[in-house]
Amino acid sequence: MKPTKPNRTGKATAADTVFTNDETARWIIDYFKPTGSILDPSAGNNAFYDKFSNDEKYRCEIKEGSDFLHWGKKVDWIITNPPYSIYDKFLEHAFKVAGNVVFFVPIAKAFKSNKVQRMVKQYGGLKELIYMGNGSRHGFAFGFPVGCLYYKRGYIGDCRITDVTT
Repeated sequence: MKPTKPNRTGKATAADTVFTNDETARWIIDYFKPTGSILDPSAGNNAFYDKFSNDEKYRCEIKEGSDFLHWGKKVDWIITNPPYSIYDKFLEHAFKVAGNVVFFVPIAKAFKSNKVQRMVKQYGGLKELIYMGNGSRHGFAFGFPVGCLYYKRGYIGDCRITDVTT
């Protein structure tokens, strides 16, 4: 097995196309109950976007020419399954435009680097980590532990860890 190489292009790769199934997307939205303006910056097949009941909702999809990394409008919430190969750039930009950020990802992404930890501290904090089982349980082609990472601007306090697999 070849070791993976870091993506230094700054652009998402074909391997980043990992769609969230409708049942999982519905559960995440019902759990967080976002209010105000909301953006899915990596909309893909609209698993999240189509379920947002907010009046002010937006989407970006790079394959359709709408690059989230060029998005400038402030929103109250971001909920998405971001491209993993440019995770740091995506998180950094999400922190610039949203007060609440929820990423549905392999849980290890929360602690992947000191750079990410510094970004999180500057933004606020990781308010909750929700363990949702392995990726294959949600239709992904991998078995890594996955869940939601909920970051909140200005948050000070402990990170709640919630296990919803029982």
